[in-house]
Amino acid sequence: NSLAEVLRDGMQGSLYVDYFVICYKSKKNMNSVEQQLQLYLHKIQNWADENGFKFSKTKTACVHFCTKRKPHKDPCLDSGVKEVRFLGVIFDNKLSFVPHIKMLKEKCAKALDVIKVVANSKWGADKITLLHLYRSLVRSKLDYGCIVYGSARTSYLKALDAIHHQGLRLCLGAFRTSPVDS
Repeated sequence: NSLAEVLRDGMQGSLYVDYFVICYKSKKNMNSVEQQLQLYLHKIQNWADENGFKFSKTKTACVHFCTKRKPHKDPCLDSGVKEVRFLGVIFDNKLSFVPHIKMLKEKCAKALDVIKVVANSKWGADKITLLHLYRSLVRSKLDYGCIVYGSARTSYLKALDAIHHQGLRLCLGAFRTSPVDS
């Protein structure tokens, strides 16, 4: 907990179990941002040395989040990572959440395969059991982190609607061609 006390002067930090994030928001030029970040990275490294901690190089990343469309320089720190996974949500440097949505769609498609097997019309489970399975296997994945990735463009989020609708059709025994409204 004393690690968070190292941060001051507009630098913000978040500590959750073994995850630690530092954030710095500025409208200044990139050189001053680099200097501030590098200063605090040195302070954090000094804290780690004093307290006997070691940061994993493979799990440490620096991502520059920016919504500017014009070409501009990224901060020159030790990492040029374009996306980072934090608490199960993938953040890309433009905050579009496209990589997270793709990963989520793949995970949910695998969970829907389980429901397809259990939803056999001759020997499969009833609708209530299938809906319970859907909520626990698919809907829980869609709901986790939706407050964060829900800020993505509507056109990107529509990819998840197809998964949701397919899951409901499987649970209710509807045809694949059934309209969404019904």
